[in-house]
Amino acid sequence: MSLAQPKTSTAMSGLRASGGTDFATRTQNQFNQTQGSLSTNPASLKTKLAGLEEVIKAISDELNLHKKEVQILRSEKDTLESVLSMKTQDVKKTLTNEMSRIEEEMKRHFAHQKAENSRLQQQITGMKGEKTALQQQLLGLQRRITELEMQVGNEEVQ
Repeated sequence: MSLAQPKTSTAMSGLRASGGTDFATRTQNQFNQTQGSLSTNPASLKTKLAGLEEVIKAISDELNLHKKEVQILRSEKDTLESVLSMKTQDVKKTLTNEMSRIEEEMKRHFAHQKAENSRLQQQITGMKGEKTALQQQLLGLQRRITELEMQVGNEEVQ
């Protein structure tokens, strides 16, 4: 499973690129123009109200854009948390399975080594028995050689 890259809308990206300060400056300038014209010409009140309504609408639109951006970011955060949680569970499961497999393999190797040790110990015991038997035969043959030498020596003397 691959980590999905979150996608933001191009409107949000454009807003970030242009910066919120440009909008704030424009809005402030429009407000100042409206304020200045209110004090100089009271006859165009409808125009000034229309200007204020435009500023209010622009601010409202900007606020809605920011709300949408926050909503998108929250959604991306939730998605990333979900993906991270799934990856964490996946890694945990994989490691648990790997550990179980390794433990079973070690048990098999230990059992094999124990059987091999037992087989070698039996061979050692058997070889010790054969060695003892050969030593006894060697002693018996040495005694017989000594006896035969004595007999050969006695026959020559007679």
